[in-house]
Amino acid sequence: MTIIECQSELDIAMVGALHRQLLDTVQARQPLEIDGRAVRKVHTAALQLFLGALAEIQLLGLQFRWREPSPALVEGARLLGLADSLGLNTPGNS
Repeated sequence: MTIIECQSELDIAMVGALHRQLLDTVQARQPLEIDGRAVRKVHTAALQLFLGALAEIQLLGLQFRWREPSPALVEGARLLGLADSLGLNTPGNS
């Protein structure tokens, strides 16, 4: 399983590195866990990236889960209507 630990700010500057990590995980067909406990600020670009990666992971039948998503991460996704799609409204993921 690949574990990606999110930085405190998931802004546009971080999206490139995050994209590479997610792409490597998908290409290796590894289950993925995203540790979101440190996130204090999340930009739309990061949430869109997570959404695309999650769709690909599900298409491949790989396991995906969040580890302790922060309130800021959950709220950012909720405000954009992405919390359900990202699995952030799932019990045990908050």
